[in-house]
Amino acid sequence: MHGKVLLRGTITFVLVLVKPALWLGTLVHVIGAVPVHVRADSPRGARQTAAPALNVKPRDALPRQLTLPQESPPPLEGLESLRRVTHRSRPGDSIGKLLIRFGVSEGERNLWIRSIEKHYPGKKLAVGKDWHFYFSRSKPTLRDKNGRESLRALELELDEDWVLTWEKGNKGIVFTKRERPYEIERKTAGGIIDTTLFNDGARAGLDESLLSQLVDIFSWDVDFDKDIQRGDTFRVVYEERVRKGSARKPLLRILAAELVSAGQQYVAIYFDKEKNKGGYYDLEGRSLARAFLRFPLEFTRISSFFSHSRVNPILKVDRPHHGVDFVAGRGTAVRAIGDGKVVFAGWRKGGYGRMIELQHGFEYATRYAHLQGFAKGTRSGISVKKGQVIGYVGSSGLTTGTHLHFELYKDQQYVDPLKFEFPREDRIEPGLRRAFEDLKQILLAQLAATPHS
Repeated sequence: MHGKVLLRGTITFVLVLVKPALWLGTLVHVIGAVPVHVRADSPRGARQTAAPALNVKPRDALPRQLTLPQESPPPLEGLESLRRVTHRSRPGDSIGKLLIRFGVSEGERNLWIRSIEKHYPGKKLAVGKDWHFYFSRSKPTLRDKNGRESLRALELELDEDWVLTWEKGNKGIVFTKRERPYEIERKTAGGIIDTTLFNDGARAGLDESLLSQLVDIFSWDVDFDKDIQRGDTFRVVYEERVRKGSARKPLLRILAAELVSAGQQYVAIYFDKEKNKGGYYDLEGRSLARAFLRFPLEFTRISSFFSHSRVNPILKVDRPHHGVDFVAGRGTAVRAIGDGKVVFAGWRKGGYGRMIELQHGFEYATRYAHLQGFAKGTRSGISVKKGQVIGYVGSSGLTTGTHLHFELYKDQQYVDPLKFEFPREDRIEPGLRRAFEDLKQILLAQLAATPHS
């Protein structure tokens, strides 16, 4: 019952593909199921660009199907000898009342109540939660002095993510918090651009969130508004995580991606340098990320570019446009492009309407204007993280329609956000290089096996 739950998919695939001497470096990077190929149809008359071959070392053919053994939360020790009673909490329930109902003695009740309230405070129980009571029934030594069944363990299904457990042992009652396991499936998709990446990506079966991830990954290398052309190709390996019985949408994350535009190949590999601290790297182990996101919202369409001279569509006069306008639906989430501090959040005169201004260290600042409103908690003085939602697209201020006006400053001077390049964040350290290379070869093999059409 006390073992930790491993949520990393199966390691069997890795052990088959990687030489024994490389096991240690590869065990931390687990592989899910074999690709389920989803693809886009090849458009008639599309410009056929020969994609450069992926640099994959020769390996045995990948199996057609892999299983994903997932460990469930470990069962209670001696479960077969315990009697389980499940109770779904109702209005007015308390742990004390339930213990009385199940015949737990006063001394035992006080012990359990003290332990439970340390980790689940409050006299009343949340309604609709399943509580599992485990009683001894076959071993006389586990009964109390009056011969009654003794409460040995208690479980609470807190939510879709967590299970709380209290178990009575020789040293008292031990508490554990266990994360529910994910069911993990690995898939691939590939296609050829006929109209737009978003249209043809969706036709290939890619969720909108995966397409947004793809744009974010390559946004510093590819201008998706101008560079993507008919006949360009894409391939991705992605992971789908779901919890059994959960009503939530699956968690989706790209693990490897290839984009070929105008004959230029771009490849990204997801690698965890630390647990839950991963990022995307090119084939040489250089980070594709920057200290800032390229765009302040999931990419849509640019309606107006940075310019020192532009006829204002409302005032009909020539004036500078020191920002970029992103067309997006009302209420679309606006993201902070980097870590920073909110120095202004309110109504700004001069046509900005509702606006947020962030300061990023000493050098950089950003503005987000024409907002419909601010995200909960967004106010002057708070700190925000890169990618954090700070507001929502609207049409406040001097504007002809719903869009986000975005500005970037360096040393208090306007900068064109679409032309400015921030330095890369980092690269793979020598000590992690072998693990990265092993994972890269496996993911490249899966990418290479994914057809475009």
